[in-house]
Amino acid sequence: MKKLLFLLFISFVAKAQTIQGTLINSETKEPIPYATIKNGELKKSVLSKSDGKFVFNEDLKDDSLLEIEAWGFENKKITVSDLKKNNILELIESVELLPEMIIPPANAKISYKNYGRTNEGSGFVTGESQNYKKEDYDKGAEFGIIVANKGLSELQSFHLHIGSNDSKKLIYRLQFYDVKNGKPNNRINHEEILLSITNKDAGWLVLDLKEKNIYIDSDISKFAITLKLVDAEFDSEYSFIHFNSGLATSNQIVVKDSEYESWVKMPLSLPMYVKAKVYK
Repeated sequence: MKKLLFLLFISFVAKAQTIQGTLINSETKEPIPYATIKNGELKKSVLSKSDGKFVFNEDLKDDSLLEIEAWGFENKKITVSDLKKNNILELIESVELLPEMIIPPANAKISYKNYGRTNEGSGFVTGESQNYKKEDYDKGAEFGIIVANKGLSELQSFHLHIGSNDSKKLIYRLQFYDVKNGKPNNRINHEEILLSITNKDAGWLVLDLKEKNIYIDSDISKFAITLKLVDAEFDSEYSFIHFNSGLATSNQIVVKDSEYESWVKMPLSLPMYVKAKVYK
């Protein structure tokens, strides 16, 4: 009986093992927050926290491969066995080849347009909530809308209307993509943009983008505006943020629940838009 209990204890400990590490800048030794750590075998991913630490609560073999992606750094691959030997991982800053700079024509006519849904909505028709669990909020959930581009556009500001929010704090990464087959495809912005939301925030939030130099080229007919959750603080095990959404045939919602899931398009719109300077 004692032997059986001992074996059960060993089995429990083995399953309860976690894989953890810390990401730091190889030059400055500063922590690297909000990096994505992925395992293709299990199709699972986590994000590093603000202190650069990450934890994988999965049953990974020693030869399992982890892939690490962080803004402004070269990608890194490491096996679980190597991570166990040294769990302080140094990432090398990357020299990103930026696309050719877009210079608007000197004689271009300038107008201002809003891409997305500018009315906050009543919430009576329907509502869209992003629900998060404390134990796995860092799996790479992302949501947003797809909008039609009206010409060479320089993004000026991002706007989001919050109906209600019971999360103590949510930190999102604002991202822009071109669109292929109706889904977000390649990322357009080359600088990380973070948006912090607390449970005291409600109504319209505005984020200035003028200094970010984000251009949507005229040959891009549609682009996606998305928010990816990268960090959170909860007062309970579950949390949500709610938006007044409604049925729509344009500016429709796209969403994916984790890094490895495919984008899903929904016949709804969110009170989300960007203001842009358009050159023609």
